[in-house]
This record gives sequence, structure tokens and C-alpha cells, in this order.
Amino acid sequence: MKGSTVKAGPDEDLTAGDGELLALALEVCPRFEPSEVVYRSRTSLVVGGSLDGTEALAKVRTPDWRRQCLREIEAYDLFDAVPPPVRVPRRFGSDRERAVLVMERLAGEAVAPDRFPAGPVRGEDLAGVLAAVERLRHWHPGTSRRWRVDYRPMLEGMYAQGVFEERDWTAILALLELSGQPREFGHGDLVLANVVRTGGGHALIDWAASAVYLPCLDLAQLWMLLGEVPGARERIEAEVAGRGDVRDGLAPFLLNLTLLLYRERRAHRRFTDDASRERAVRLDAAWELTRLRVAHCLAAA
Repeated sequence: MKGSTVKAGPDEDLTAGDGELLALALEVCPRFEPSEVVYRSRTSLVVGGSLDGTEALAKVRTPDWRRQCLREIEAYDLFDAVPPPVRVPRRFGSDRERAVLVMERLAGEAVAPDRFPAGPVRGEDLAGVLAAVERLRHWHPGTSRRWRVDYRPMLEGMYAQGVFEERDWTAILALLELSGQPREFGHGDLVLANVVRTGGGHALIDWAASAVYLPCLDLAQLWMLLGEVPGARERIEAEVAGRGDVRDGLAPFLLNLTLLLYRERRAHRRFTDDASRERAVRLDAAWELTRLRVAHCLAAA
């Protein structure tokens, strides 16, 4: 898990809110022995410790973010029913009412700690991540319809905010029609901080955004985030092109990329530091490029 580490043994090192959330985790797993706060935010508290001698993490969502915890617990239900083709932490315990998930703490380190890696990413790490995405897309654990992401309302919300000109809106709707229905299980938040390099390969953590998406959602996110990593976008583009059928490759890739770039550009409007401003310029350029690629994709199709 990502975040700063704060000693959490003595009660005085925990905030009042931390203590309340940790108490919920101990109700779910009384044998969990906490040792440190690994991560805290307005959405969750993640505490490291041990469970019966095994390194463990307890993740507790704050009340306003219970839905994300429920989805991650549901993902682990799928993993138990149909083992996933990628390595994931073992679940030791969970509770929907308390929004608690206690899991294995993997031995290893995140491939990159930052959402937008500024430095190089090792070739074997990028290959491992792309291989995990490829295996995951062929996994069909028998999800119900409620796992499918409904793209139309999201796009209509963007249109209502004046994001698209009429010509662009017509093109996006055509791209949605061309892409078909959501049918590919995706991680949903594939930042490199959620990829752990372990002795047995690359493991994926934090499944709170997992769902059945249009194809290439995870590839689109990697493309957006790894723009400063030499050679990364070229390798991702090759993965998309290798899918052959435009309906399983380029069309849904561009549609997912449109949604992700919109959200990321909107988030960057809140940032005022120089690095974020520079990144916002690059995101704007990627947005304009994607608009052109949508038109070219439809013309070719």
C-alpha cells in the first residue's frame, strides 16, 4: 500500500478517528496485531501488522467511502470462487457492515510510488504489468450484470458540461456504438503503485475500482499515466494494435482514454504547483490528440 508510515503501537500515536477505524478491524480479526499506520486519507486507514505470525494489512474505509470497500470485498468473493490469473493478496477476513478488509501484506515493493512516474520504469516491470492485463482480460469469473460499467450516463454527464462540441459528441456516440457492450474484467485503478514486484512476479493490489469495462480500460490508464516513461506508450499501443479487431482494441481504448483524460484534466484544475501545471499542459495535448484519433478511427471503421 502507498503512503507515509507512522508508528501506531501506542494509542497516543493514533488519532481519534484512527482508533475508531482500527477498533472495527480488530472486531473483524481479533488476532490481528497492529504495528504501524501504512496509509491514511479521508477515504481509508490502512494499518500494517501481523496475523498468526503472517504479515498482514487491515484496510478500513471511512463511512463516506463504504461503497469502494464493498466492491473490493466482492472482488475477493470472485477470487475465492474462480482463482484469478494474476497474483493478489490473500484475504484473511472481511466485513461489509464495518467496511473492513484484512489481507496478506505482500513481500515486495511497488513498481513506482507516484501516480505519474517521472523516471524510467524497468522494462521487465512494464512487461510484467502488461502481461497481467493480458491475462486478466481473458478471465471470466461469471459476474452479474451489475458489475458492468454503464458508459452512456458518464458520457452524457460530460456532454451536459459542454465538454464536447456537437461534432465531437456525434463521434463519441458512434465510437460507443462501435465498441459494443462492456465485457472485459478490469482492475480499474492500475497505477504502478498498485503493482507490487514480488519474488513470484508482479501482483496487483487495491481492487476497489474493479468492474467489467469496455476492453482496454487498464491499458488506457497506463497510456495516460506513463507519458513521461520512455517507450511506455509505444509498448501499450502495440498491445492495443495486437488485439486486431477494432471493437476489442482501438475503439474502446480511445473511448476509455477520453473518459480518463477528462477526469484527470478536471482533477488537475485544483492543483497549483509547477509540476502539476506542466502535467496539465501535457494532458491537454493528449486530449486534443485523442479527439483526432477518434475521428480517424471512425473514418477507418
